[in-house]
Amino acid sequence: MNIPEILVANGTGAVLVCFLFLLRVRGESKNSVGSELFCQMLVVTLLAQATETISFLLDGVPGAASRFWLYLMNTVCTGATVSVGFAWCLYVDFRVYHSTGRLRRRHLFLGAPLLAVLALLAANLFGTGWIFTISADNVYHRGPLNSLLYLLLFGYYAESVWQVHKAKRDGVTVEFFSVYYFVITCAVGTVLQGAFYGMAFGWLSVAIAFVFVDSQLRSLRSYLDELSGLFGRKYMNYCLERIHATQEKDVYGIMMDVNCFKEINDTYGHGAGDRAIQEIGHILSGALVANSVAIRISGDEFMVLIRHGSEEILNKICAAIEQRVQRYNAAAPAGSFQLSFSTGVAKYEGGSVEKFLAELDERMYAEKRAFHAARNGHAVPEQGNAPSISE
Repeated sequence: MNIPEILVANGTGAVLVCFLFLLRVRGESKNSVGSELFCQMLVVTLLAQATETISFLLDGVPGAASRFWLYLMNTVCTGATVSVGFAWCLYVDFRVYHSTGRLRRRHLFLGAPLLAVLALLAANLFGTGWIFTISADNVYHRGPLNSLLYLLLFGYYAESVWQVHKAKRDGVTVEFFSVYYFVITCAVGTVLQGAFYGMAFGWLSVAIAFVFVDSQLRSLRSYLDELSGLFGRKYMNYCLERIHATQEKDVYGIMMDVNCFKEINDTYGHGAGDRAIQEIGHILSGALVANSVAIRISGDEFMVLIRHGSEEILNKICAAIEQRVQRYNAAAPAGSFQLSFSTGVAKYEGGSVEKFLAELDERMYAEKRAFHAARNGHAVPEQGNAPSISE
């Protein structure tokens, strides 16, 4: 057993994990379900690195105390192995679907085999030897059911890959997130550790995989608008470039401009204007369906881009936005600002994306002019009734 290699490998992995965890403690990522799951995986990984290192150091050391700690450390480390695989599946599911309700359902389904393995581990503490045994001279040996751990772990990895492929097949847009960075790196480390017992490849590979995932997430955050929580103009340009390059069909857009936004700032202050942008972010993100994305283009101008869509989906999102705006206005305290949009919709018909944007812009400003004409004359038009793309 190469103790210096084990100390270097797990020590390096621990430093990487602590660095990633410190970034989140200092608030460099948003507090969300996804971030919490990521932090939980980091904590479990750090615990596993510590317990694995202790178990290697105690392997073959005589005495009852060493035997007790060998059983305990190997049990914790083994349980952590499958727990990270389980948490990774949940993390991928949330990154793809952004649904806490779905996550609760998947939690029960994916957690059943994990609970079975944890039960076997608990029984193993009483000397069954199913998962591993500690010999009379305090040396660790794999048990007959030890391979089940690897099967379950790789099953979780395969499930995460399948979920992404299934989502893409079902038309869900999955951007800036590749499960392969994590899965392949972890799988290579696990196979090497399984083949060469006494070498610490496994948890170092997990730590490196988390660095890859964190790098992806930081790339994604560069496309986000901090105030609204929506994607920014940079992401819109990225999407439109891809749409133009592939001449993608069934692409619809909803362009929106907040009515009287300057009055909100002038009347209630710029702090209220910021809160209005944040509320709009909640309204639009809550109205989205699969393959749709909300974007803050600039200032008080927003866009919803729908890929693999239809007029039915377009109308559904427009209606959802209208309903959410009405609910917000109804619940807003007396004397506070109200929200409404001037809206333009269009379908991308191929060719230049500039033409697509110009059509959206033209229809949005036509409704904006109608809004101000009605406001200055008679009644304000009912909000949320976006013009048809056939107009």
